[in-house]
Amino acid sequence: MARPQVESIPERLDAHSDVKGQGVVVAFVDSGFYPHSDLMRPRRRVRAYADATRDVPVGTDFFTAQGHSWHGTMTACAACGNGYASGGVYRGIASEAEVVLIKARNDAGRIRGNNVAHAIRFPLRYPKLGIRIVNVSLGVDDDDPDAADVLRAVEEVVKAGITVFAAAGNSPGMLPEAPGSSPYAITVGGQDDRATPLSRMGGVWPSSHGSRNGVPKPDLLAPAIWLPAPMLPGTITAREAAPLFQLLSILEEMSTEHGFSEAHSLSTPDEREGVASVMRALEGRIGRQKYISPEYQHVDGTSFASPIAASVAAQLLEVDPSLGPDEVREAMVATAALLDDVPRGVQGAGLLRPRDAVDWVRARLAARNASR
Repeated sequence: MARPQVESIPERLDAHSDVKGQGVVVAFVDSGFYPHSDLMRPRRRVRAYADATRDVPVGTDFFTAQGHSWHGTMTACAACGNGYASGGVYRGIASEAEVVLIKARNDAGRIRGNNVAHAIRFPLRYPKLGIRIVNVSLGVDDDDPDAADVLRAVEEVVKAGITVFAAAGNSPGMLPEAPGSSPYAITVGGQDDRATPLSRMGGVWPSSHGSRNGVPKPDLLAPAIWLPAPMLPGTITAREAAPLFQLLSILEEMSTEHGFSEAHSLSTPDEREGVASVMRALEGRIGRQKYISPEYQHVDGTSFASPIAASVAAQLLEVDPSLGPDEVREAMVATAALLDDVPRGVQGAGLLRPRDAVDWVRARLAARNASR
């Protein structure tokens, strides 16, 4: 029976395999995190973790798998995971970058503007960490009293030379919330490539879009569906996936012509139909749960499109560390590809093209060096 076939993000976007964000530090602002092996092994690439809702971080908030930790873990690994738990198969584009994890969800389970603004300003308080990119895969309600301060925080960080990426949100017909509404952020909407990577004929993920104060958002698109990401270890989801795949593998082997042994062969039609029925049920459950392996599942949404764009920015900064936020934006926007039959207000500059963006920066750097 068919298994979900999900390409790694670098393969899907035809990203350069020799540029993996080495020497670049990327910060992630999200609801919570877990130090997954894709970030911690074979060497620890988590440079620091912080809690924007407390004066002093609590270690158990990061080193114990909790329900709210899955989202940030998946966003960070989609961008910078090295695929350790998959033998390197499901890595992100910036798989050699170092990361800083900043939790912005409070103990009541809420995302508050003051905490998000505090998290975004983290690189300004700790310049020795060398953070060059901040990805924010959450939004602040428009009626939050500190929503305007979130926008000020983005402006301050970008003016300090740090590129900020923000998810556009998943509400078509609605405007992106802060920080995605900031003119200083690179706001990323989603594309649904309909299983035809790099095609201009794909659809658009139902992203938030629109203009605030004359600044249209999103700025560009990145894939927002069928994205591989590691499950949170120890959760019910992760504990279910492994035995499902194991049992399915056993039944598949039993049902083949060369089964375990004659004693375990499926000798009667009833046995064969019974096993086939169980296999169909297992395949159905695996599909509904979006499992693609015992350790990974596929995820959807602009929360994951944004870190993919941030991982490409890490590539650009590896090639040319002198790039500022405006130059990173220019490289990505100038090389994006417009989708057919999609309004500009929905797609911005179009679909992110990692290979073309890196080539653009390399050509610019070569021209600059040649003129000296």
